[in-house]
Amino acid sequence: MKTIVINVPDKDESWFVSLFEKLKLKTHVLTEEEKEDISMAEWIDEGMKSGEVSKETIFATMRKNGVKVIKNVRNFILMG
Repeated sequence: MKTIVINVPDKDESWFVSLFEKLKLKTHVLTEEEKEDISMAEWIDEGMKSGEVSKETIFATMRKNGVKVIKNVRNFILMG
């Protein structure tokens, strides 16, 4: 079985879900958290291919994407 992810406008979501149900296709609407998890996995995959990246670059990217990063004396604390 294959998985296909389709982005649809919010106003058309119910129409698409009913269409897929009529075609006997299983549907699942992703939550915001699931979308963030997919994005994080893509970042990790990119990082694994590109080599070393500094902590500052990682935290700058995380800040740019809405993650609060509080710098402590020895540690970094991530706030959701």
